[in-house]
Amino acid sequence: MNYLDVLFHPTLVMATVVYSVMAISFEITYQHFLHKISTVSGSYWIAKHIGTPFFHILLLIAFIYMSYPILYGLESHSILETHSINGERILPSLTQLLNAKSGQTMKMVNTLFIISVLLPLIPVINHFLALILPLQAIAGSAVLYGWLSETIGIEYSIFPDFIVIALIILFSFIAHLIAKSMARLLGGNLNSQYHTHDMEKVVHKSILLIFQVPILLIYTLNLSVPV
Repeated sequence: MNYLDVLFHPTLVMATVVYSVMAISFEITYQHFLHKISTVSGSYWIAKHIGTPFFHILLLIAFIYMSYPILYGLESHSILETHSINGERILPSLTQLLNAKSGQTMKMVNTLFIISVLLPLIPVINHFLALILPLQAIAGSAVLYGWLSETIGIEYSIFPDFIVIALIILFSFIAHLIAKSMARLLGGNLNSQYHTHDMEKVVHKSILLIFQVPILLIYTLNLSVPV
């Protein structure tokens, strides 16, 4: 399956719609919550720097789960080549992957949370915050890809070619610029129309979250699973 086949596949379209609704709803609710506790410095810091990345992780994991296996360019009935005796097997379902070992989802949450907390501490990454969400999404999809590869018994690598890395970086910054432009364009109007606060942040972060879908596909569709 090529990029466009996957992007317009009913499973991915539905997952994207559900994910987008959840992302926008979360940002509206959470920005309102942050505004309410903005005068309590300790709680505000925890909610902004711990709570925000944690809930972003849950949203990204939800999308990755909802879009499996189309996310990797595979249909649910795909026959995979393996090194087993009979040489092939049916693609395992998400339930089978999660049941293969206990606590799989919690391990993914912990992995992505560590990434989200540590990345801003790196001086280089701290100046390129537009990369943090894509790196979280990529890490989540890489973990699931690892489970898939281990379950079907194939060797795998989670590191893409240089051109793929360059495209991810390029589209991450394009997404950031579009999100900033849309936030300036829509944020003030929404604030005045609905008497709300910080709609610029809501629009900016919502668009960034939604843009993770095409950016993530650049990575996942360049991971080779034998079909």
